[in-house]
Amino acid sequence: MRRFALALAFALPVLAGAPAKPSVHADAANKAFAAAMVKGDAAAVADTYTEDGQLMFFDGTTYKGRKAIQELMAGFFSGNSVKSMSLTSEETQWMGAAILDIGRYEMVTVGKDGKESTSKGRFMEILKKGKDGKWRLYRDCPLTN
Repeated sequence: MRRFALALAFALPVLAGAPAKPSVHADAANKAFAAAMVKGDAAAVADTYTEDGQLMFFDGTTYKGRKAIQELMAGFFSGNSVKSMSLTSEETQWMGAAILDIGRYEMVTVGKDGKESTSKGRFMEILKKGKDGKWRLYRDCPLTN
């Protein structure tokens, strides 16, 4: 009887439709972003952002909206390819209907000259759920080491 009670206690939140942990959504969004970067697909990278998403760099430059982000990424991919990219969340929590995700990234790129370089840093992002049910980047702030 005790085992049944424990199983029921763990199953009730799932059966009641309790929201998944925010890290599940953030991890999926980060994997989609990294995959699009490695593929070199500017449109796919832009699609990981909300329509009004913003990519904010440490130098004060902000790219607003999918179109601007796609143009930035197309320019980047015209001179570089991404060999690998990893994003590791360290803190993920609900912020009302949004998710705050803070972590570290590492990206290995190869330039037109064939030289490989590694970029490491931190990120802070806010994700929002779209009408289509996908979680996308609403605000993205990568901070290079």
